[in-house]
Amino acid sequence: MTSSFGLRSTGLVIFSGRIVSAFTGYLFALMATRTLLAGGYGTLEVIVTILTFSSYPIGVVAYWATRDVARGRMVGRTALVTGALLSSLGLFIYFGFSLPAYSRIGSSVMPFLLGALLVPLAYWSATANSIVTGYRPSVYGYSLVISEFAKLGVAYEALYVFRLGIEGAILALMVAYLVQSLVSTFMVRPTVSERFEPVQVRRWSKLAWLPLLNYLPAQLAVADSLLIALTHGTSVVGIYQGAFMVASIVTYATSLVAAMYPLLLKGGDSRLPSLGLEFSMLFAIPMAAGCIALAGPILYLFGPEFVLGALCLEILSVMFVFNNLSLLLDQTLMGTEKVDAGETPSFRRVVRSNLMFVTIVNIAYGITYLVALFIAVSYATSAGFSDSSVVAIWASVQLAATVVFMLVKLRRSRGVAQLAPSLSMAYYLVAAAVMGVVVYLVAPAFAVQTVGIVSGGLRLLALVLLGSVVYFGLVYFLDKKFRDLAQSFLHRL
Repeated sequence: MTSSFGLRSTGLVIFSGRIVSAFTGYLFALMATRTLLAGGYGTLEVIVTILTFSSYPIGVVAYWATRDVARGRMVGRTALVTGALLSSLGLFIYFGFSLPAYSRIGSSVMPFLLGALLVPLAYWSATANSIVTGYRPSVYGYSLVISEFAKLGVAYEALYVFRLGIEGAILALMVAYLVQSLVSTFMVRPTVSERFEPVQVRRWSKLAWLPLLNYLPAQLAVADSLLIALTHGTSVVGIYQGAFMVASIVTYATSLVAAMYPLLLKGGDSRLPSLGLEFSMLFAIPMAAGCIALAGPILYLFGPEFVLGALCLEILSVMFVFNNLSLLLDQTLMGTEKVDAGETPSFRRVVRSNLMFVTIVNIAYGITYLVALFIAVSYATSAGFSDSSVVAIWASVQLAATVVFMLVKLRRSRGVAQLAPSLSMAYYLVAAAVMGVVVYLVAPAFAVQTVGIVSGGLRLLALVLLGSVVYFGLVYFLDKKFRDLAQSFLHRL
């Protein structure tokens, strides 16, 4: 587990699960966008955003459970019970946001009331996944695949058979949360063998301010959809979220280094971040290139109106490459920090640590991004820009903010770990560029945008497979390190 192969093998298990979930997730999105259209899909995203807000308190448990379990403290039972109790606070937050929001965006109250049932399930899922991250990260890949297929089955029945609309989509999300929580909890049973420990709860409570600050940027990051929905309508949000959902496949490459954080917490080699950077970019770069080359055909499957987000998708694909690097830097800084390894550290020591540095930088990013977004989108709307231009500007603001604050973290990270791009990264860029050109030139022959959803999806899948063959074939030819890695995996299999 402590070897570089352990980092990669665990990452590949989780990454494979994420890729399968991406396929099922796109099918779910196709069902939702085709039945709800841009406005309804935007409303669903508002509900999901409010759910994220309501899940804020569980960050206290999730944050410390991962770090404690990774260091050998079996606090699973304590984390699960505490998370269940905290879900009542989550419900209070959920209704505090949803009741004023539904009338403002012109929606029925029923989807928002049904969405309240997602709150306790989200708390359970977050707690179970935090234990998984510290104890056995590969479990996340298994639970994700199982839950995604369950969601897909329920979504088909709810949206196409019973025509339940937004309520049907919410029901599918509920099943996904429930199944993933059950699988994750079952797979980490040894961590819940010890009794409930109030002393751990008191310890977490004393340091609650740190994870609350740490998870605040995540709340700020998703606030963009609610902000735009309240000021510019749900249709713009729906178009943006369609592009965002597609581009977010680039973030799946971060799962390739899911084992890095617990390994660093256990005192892993300082070379792990460089290995993680190289390994994650092996997949992130071609994913981004593929999204750019096939932006129009991919979004057309969601519906003609979603093609307005094609430029937005291209920009977001680049943004997520830098976002992946930013997340890796977060794990590097926080995983190598030992201030909390023993008893409860003093406030002064925590404030001076990298735990606080990461938190402050991410909060600054969130605030800067939201302020810049509001100014830019407000100007674009008042100037009469089209929806296509508005969502492209939205994506550009996010890209600029991500790059700036990633550079701030990079400067700090060089003092705690080895982080240097290798020659392999150049090979990845060259191979991805060639792949993108080939796929872009071949795409018109497949005429993805002139056929039905099933035929179009299959043709798009053929293009993806073609791109994969071109990319990995070129990397295999150019990069000896990749050839050695591939042969190593084949030998172990």
